[in-house]
Amino acid sequence: MYQNYREIPSPLQTIWEILDDYGATKTSIVRAVFRAGAFIIVTGALVGPYALAGRVMPAAKRPIAKLWFRTCQKICGLRVRVSGLPYNSGPTLIAANHVSYLDIIVLGAVSDARFVAKKDVAGWPVFGMLARLANTIFVSRERKNAACDGDELKNALKRGEKIILFPEGTSSNGQNVLPFKSALFAAVEPKNVDADVVMQPVSIAYSRYADGRKLKGELTDLYAWYGDMTLAGHLISVFGLKGCVVDVNFMPPIKPAAFPDRKSLALASERAVRQSLIVSHRGY
Repeated sequence: MYQNYREIPSPLQTIWEILDDYGATKTSIVRAVFRAGAFIIVTGALVGPYALAGRVMPAAKRPIAKLWFRTCQKICGLRVRVSGLPYNSGPTLIAANHVSYLDIIVLGAVSDARFVAKKDVAGWPVFGMLARLANTIFVSRERKNAACDGDELKNALKRGEKIILFPEGTSSNGQNVLPFKSALFAAVEPKNVDADVVMQPVSIAYSRYADGRKLKGELTDLYAWYGDMTLAGHLISVFGLKGCVVDVNFMPPIKPAAFPDRKSLALASERAVRQSLIVSHRGY
C-alpha cells in the first residue's frame, strides 16, 4: 500500500533546510572579529620573544614557532590529521602541493624546516615580516635565475637543513596537483646532489568542513586561496568559518641521486603527491 509513498516536505521545512545549509558555511562576523583579535594578540605576544631568541638563544626559536603555528591552527579552526613521518635523519627537500597560505601553519607545526617563498612575499604586510623572521628562503622562481636560486637552496641542504618547497610555483584549488616545475629542483640535481640528501613528497588536502561535508564543488574556495583572491578578504572569511579537517601525508623519502635528471625527479614526486591527494579526498 505504501510502496510508492514519498514524504513531501512542507515549504517551511524546505526553506529551513536551505537556510541551514547556507548558514553552516556562512562567515560569522562575531567569530571573525574574535579570531582576528586572537591572531593579533598571539602574534604580537610571540614575535618579540622569537626575534630575541634568534639573537641570544637560537634553540628556543623552534618551540616558540611551533607554539605560534599550533595556536594559529586553533584560531583558524583547522584540525590537522597527519599520516606518515617527517624524515629527520639528514638534509631534506620537502616537495608539497600548495593550496593556501594556511599551508604554512599546517606544515610549520609538524616539520622543523625553512620555507621557500617567492620574493614578493617578503613585502607583504605582517606576513612578509613573519616570513623574514622565520628565515624563509626567498627565490624569484624565474627560469633565468634558477641557477642562483638553486645555489641558495643547495647551500642550505649542505648545512643539513630541511627545506619546504611548493614545486607547483603557485597555489591551486587543492582538488588536483599542478605540474611540478623541474627548474625548482635545481638544488637536488641528481648529477650533482650529495648522497645524503633526500626528497620527501608531502600532500596537503583540505578535505572536510567542520560539519563533515567534503570540501568540494562550491565549498572548495572556503579554504583554498588561489587565482585573484585577495589575502585579507579570504583570511577574514576563514576566521569566520567553523573550521575544517586538513589531511597531511608524509610519503617515504626518495634519493634524488637515483634519478637520471631533475625532470624525472620532479615528475616522480608530482605523481606521488597527486596519488596521495586523491586518496585523501576520497577519505580513509
